[in-house]
Formats: sequence, structure tokens, C-alpha cells
Amino acid sequence: MTIFASTPEADETRLAGLAAEWRAIVAREQENCVAQVAAWDAKLAELRAEQEALLRGGRWVGGPDDLLSILGQSRQERYHSALLAWLLDPQGRHGFGAGFLEALLRRCTADPPRAELGRARPALEVSRGNARADVVVAGPGLCLVLENKIDAREQPQQCDRLYESFCHAPGALFIFLSPSGRAPVTATGGAWEAFTPMSYADIAAMLRDALASAPGKGATARGREAASNYLATLEREFR
Repeated sequence: MTIFASTPEADETRLAGLAAEWRAIVAREQENCVAQVAAWDAKLAELRAEQEALLRGGRWVGGPDDLLSILGQSRQERYHSALLAWLLDPQGRHGFGAGFLEALLRRCTADPPRAELGRARPALEVSRGNARADVVVAGPGLCLVLENKIDAREQPQQCDRLYESFCHAPGALFIFLSPSGRAPVTATGGAWEAFTPMSYADIAAMLRDALASAPGKGATARGREAASNYLATLEREFR
């Protein structure tokens, strides 16, 4: 067995060689890193140019496309009530005739009036006695009372007062509309039995069906678009 003696000079030479080798490795790695970063920068610049072209051409889009959401009013009850009243108007330029109203009534009763629904007329903020209804649709043998709640709480005895004020009208029916379709907490006794809970998802389903099936002979292009745009609000806000 041969043993090689190590001298300080030999060790220094060996360490110097290893150091030079290490510096060469580090230099190569740095060059590789610089090249890689340069390639990334070039690719990023390419992607930014593509994005800019898409933005200029209107093909890179985001955000809402329904009017109520654009205006920041997608949970304002009064706007939803106004749109619902319009949809429930057989003479509305949506072209549904009484179809949307009839679909809503079928949710409330097994035997809704049909013969003269075309003469029904909606109204907003209808006061009677000590109560005020968000939407009332009145016609021959029909008085549909719709209470609309999105984020606001019910007022004390609100649904009881609505029931007492409108229950004697011919064909009185009551709907409590909310995002979840919950039952009203201020309805007791007869009011509890009279109010039909309904969700905004239910409204969206009825509107979707109306748009798909209604002949739309009396609709204007803008009226039809208004109904479609409102459906987009419902689908966006109340899933």
C-alpha cells in the first residue's frame, strides 16, 4: 500500500484548483440564469403585447354585463319590484302576454284564473288600510299581492297587516319573495297559510321559460332585450 504524503504547497495547489473549478461552475450557472431570465422577460413582453391587442380589440373583457349590476343596483328591491311589475303586465312590451303572470299564479294556487288575465294590471307601492304592498296585480277575480324582501328585514307584523288589508279582495293571493325563498316571519294564523314563499331562483326559472316559449309577437326588440338582461341579473345575483 502506497501512501502519498501531503505538503502544504500541494494542498494549496489542490484548493486553488478546486476554487477555480467552483468559480467556473458559478459563472456558468449565472450565465444560465441570466439567459433564462432574459427568455422569461421576452415571453412576458410577448404576452403583454397579446393582451394589449385583445384589450384594444374589445376581446379581453370582464365584469358584469347586466344593467342593474353595472349600475351597482342589483340588490335594490324597488328596481326588482318595478321589473317584476313590468313582467306581470300582460300588455308589457316583453311579448309574454299573460304567460308570465299565469306561471306565477300556478305557484300560488292549483286553480288560477285564466279567462281574463289579459285585463290584469300591476301597480307598485299600493297602500290599503295600515299596509303597503310592493306589487299588486289586480284584475277580474284577481288580487295578487307580492311582498319583496332582498336584504331588508320585515317590519313589525308586516305580512299580517298585508293579509288583513287585502284578504277580502276577490281572488286575493299572497307571495313573499326573497333570495332564499324563506317563509315570512311576520305571518301568523291566516296570513301564514295565505302567503306562498318564493325565491328569486323561481322567478329566474319562470322568466327563462317565458323567453324560450313565448311567441313574442307583441314584443319589441328592446323589450325582449330588457327581459333577457333582467334574467342575466337574476342568474348573476341569485344563484
